[in-house]
Amino acid sequence: MDDQDRSRSDEPKPKDAAEGVRIIGPDEAAEAIERGDVAPRRTDDELRFGDRPPAPPAGPRPALRFPLDASADPTRIERPPVQPAPDPVTGPVSLPHWTEPPTGEVPAVLIGDDAPLIPDDEDDLDVWSSFATSTPRWRDADDDWGDDGFVEQLAGDSGEVRVGALGDVDAEPSHEEYFGFDDMEERVEERTGDAGVPTDAGPRFDVADDDWSASVDEPEAPDTWTEDDQWVDDGYDDGFDDGGGGPYAPAGGGDRNMPMAIGIGLGLAAVAVVAMIVGPAAVTLLVTVVIGFCAVEYFEVLRKVGWESARLVGLVACAALPLAVYWRGVAAVPLVLFVALVAILAWYLVGAGGTDPRVLEGSGATLLAVVWIGGLGSAATGILRAHDGIALLVIAIVATVAYDVGGLFIGKSMGHRPLSAASPNKTLEGLVGGMGCAFVVTLILVSIVKTGPWTTFSAGLLLGVGAAVAAPLGDLCQSLLKRDLGVKDMGSILPGHGGVFDRFDAMLFVLPTVLWLAVTVGNVVV
Repeated sequence: MDDQDRSRSDEPKPKDAAEGVRIIGPDEAAEAIERGDVAPRRTDDELRFGDRPPAPPAGPRPALRFPLDASADPTRIERPPVQPAPDPVTGPVSLPHWTEPPTGEVPAVLIGDDAPLIPDDEDDLDVWSSFATSTPRWRDADDDWGDDGFVEQLAGDSGEVRVGALGDVDAEPSHEEYFGFDDMEERVEERTGDAGVPTDAGPRFDVADDDWSASVDEPEAPDTWTEDDQWVDDGYDDGFDDGGGGPYAPAGGGDRNMPMAIGIGLGLAAVAVVAMIVGPAAVTLLVTVVIGFCAVEYFEVLRKVGWESARLVGLVACAALPLAVYWRGVAAVPLVLFVALVAILAWYLVGAGGTDPRVLEGSGATLLAVVWIGGLGSAATGILRAHDGIALLVIAIVATVAYDVGGLFIGKSMGHRPLSAASPNKTLEGLVGGMGCAFVVTLILVSIVKTGPWTTFSAGLLLGVGAAVAAPLGDLCQSLLKRDLGVKDMGSILPGHGGVFDRFDAMLFVLPTVLWLAVTVGNVVV
């Protein structure tokens, strides 16, 4: 209200106040004219807005005016004089310094030794036709012009490597030479350092037209390295192979020592049964020993092939993980992994890895062992913490054994199609057979025999599928690791089986699969 009252006030405003357009009377207009505040009215002879200005006075016109008028004379335009071209330079020319002005000289382009600088019309065709046989030439001085015949020399006996159309078809490598495997041994020896794969002991299997041939005059040995970067043994490759019937069977190799392998397997089973009868503490001790042997074999192979690692830290961490899980549960795994990672890096920080260690290689290889062997293996002691955990552990062990045994015998009897480059002796038939055996045995133990804390039919299906998928993954992953390191077995402590790590590679994947399926789907408390 106060603003409205002030806007309607009748008080006169000062004349010098800023204001807009306002109509004024004649008296006020006369006063403004006298003060000089406004301009007077223009007379009739003065220009107003929009009027065309008058023509400029007559005088000198500019030399150039664009656009020209229709009446303009183009000859009257003054043009600058044309400077004559400088004489061509035929000899060496010293370039001026970059701070000096340009000389305006143009270098001459010489087409030939005896050609004139500017050819006449008669020789023009010959000059241009010379480009068809000429080649680019680098000329450091004015006398470097005698290099004709460069192409003819290159196509002849010049000693240079000739490729493409210039190459000799008869001298090119054949298809077999392009795709041969003669350089594989050098690659393996380069990667494995001084501890290269021994190629001078045992039967030698060479690739020739997809057939295996053995040198019969050399002594027999179970582990050999072939020309195509594949291990060939005496008929067995960590699980299942074609056993001598297919094209991937080693010639001259005998069958696996089955009585020895069966005896070792029964001995391991007896030790496991005794530990389960004694109680979970004994099983935990047995699991820790097995994991320790696997870690020792892993780090020993790394040492032999020249890889650096924090061996002591890795062994302690692998052995500590199953004990920590049995003591505090699976929640102890992140703590042990954190301490292990810090200890591994501190190992190299204090100089325990040598004067010039490969930190990334060593720490990565060590941490892989801790997570793979110790972390996955500690799932066995995590299973023991569950109600009727020993029975659940038996399911995981039996499923793994069923996969190995079923894959072995089915692969030996009908396997002929190779499975993977990671393990060339394994066959697709052995894989399917082993997975089927693992699934069927698990389904029977869980849903029919009612073994373990989770015994429904859906539990049997889930655990069977999990074990059937996890077992070949663990087996093939370890084969891939051994192939990269250039070794056949991780150890030789178990005759007929290889090393402890070779025997329990599939179980390291089955144990956590069974544990987490039981915990997450079966609501089993650990």
